[in-house]
Amino acid sequence: MSMDLLPLSEVRFHLKAGAPLPCSVRDAEGRLLLARGHLVSSPAMLQALLARGVFVERQEAAQAHMAPPASPVDAGSPFERWDRLCDNLSSVLLSPQEQQFLQRVREAAGHVLALNEFNADLLLFLILRHDHGNFEAYGVAHSLHVACVCSLLAQRLGWSRDDQQRVIGASLTMNLSIIELQGQCARQATPLTQHQRELIDGHPQEASMILLAAGLDDMDWLAAVQDHHERSGGGGYPSGRADPGAMSQMLRLADQFTAKHSARATRPAMPARQAARELFLQNPGNAMAEMLIKEFGIYPPGCFVKLATGETAIVVRRGSSANTPEVAAITSARGEPLSAPQYRDTSQRECAIAQCLPQPAQPLAWPAHMFYPEALPA
Repeated sequence: MSMDLLPLSEVRFHLKAGAPLPCSVRDAEGRLLLARGHLVSSPAMLQALLARGVFVERQEAAQAHMAPPASPVDAGSPFERWDRLCDNLSSVLLSPQEQQFLQRVREAAGHVLALNEFNADLLLFLILRHDHGNFEAYGVAHSLHVACVCSLLAQRLGWSRDDQQRVIGASLTMNLSIIELQGQCARQATPLTQHQRELIDGHPQEASMILLAAGLDDMDWLAAVQDHHERSGGGGYPSGRADPGAMSQMLRLADQFTAKHSARATRPAMPARQAARELFLQNPGNAMAEMLIKEFGIYPPGCFVKLATGETAIVVRRGSSANTPEVAAITSARGEPLSAPQYRDTSQRECAIAQCLPQPAQPLAWPAHMFYPEALPA
């Protein structure tokens, strides 16, 4: 009977350098590598264990009160699920050689789908309010944001649940070969080197080869990854195909759009309206691009606006019209922080949106649940 194994990276917050292991460490076949109680002698040893991609037995980890819930999609509040998803993806996408890699990607896809079905406005808020200044984690965060946007679009288009999960999986894995390079480039103030450019140009093919090596036999998923930088009519890369599939084009557009919302060392994140305008101009007449812009809205949840009252507010939900989203004021007209969010009706002239504000360099001080109290357990 095979063991139910859990990657060590998923319980890494329970591990400490200079302390004994709270449970045994095993390889992918369940063979014992280090027994429970073995001393983790240094931070270097801890990092080496995490980098190796080893495992613990889920039942033993649970007995040591260190295992995450067995069903991560359904457990906890949406805020807890989002944080857990971000943490888990950091280890999943950097370890495609692990035996359970595809299973863990599919679990993450189910997690994205569940969050979208729970509250799409909250999902958009979490994307825009991500700490984009953490350049080191850019590659993982960007893959997740593309997956979330594709989930919204696929649902809007009425795709089957299998296809929704497939395009989310493709989004999460389309940049497998350059995840770490993306972080390097995001914080790099100098132009790309020739070697970096070559790696970027070849990453669609390289990512699909990694997926094949991992055992993926879903041809639609593979094609979406392979072609996610191709353009209808030609002009894309790596093959200049004129007729890439709808799934690959959804990835391409979501990739472009979410990248505009993220800061780099060389530029700040674009304001939401500017990002939408640029995507439209770069893809004239593209029905899917127009749908993406409509789905986000002019003022998507998570963007900052100035109200006619002079207050600064953050958009919380899309409204009955594109110009009248639900917002929460976070500063007074004099720029003083409020003690709690104050909701305003932007359909009223005195509270109308006067302008879209640039994304701040620092993450929002208030946690997301301050704006979505209905998402917390009763």
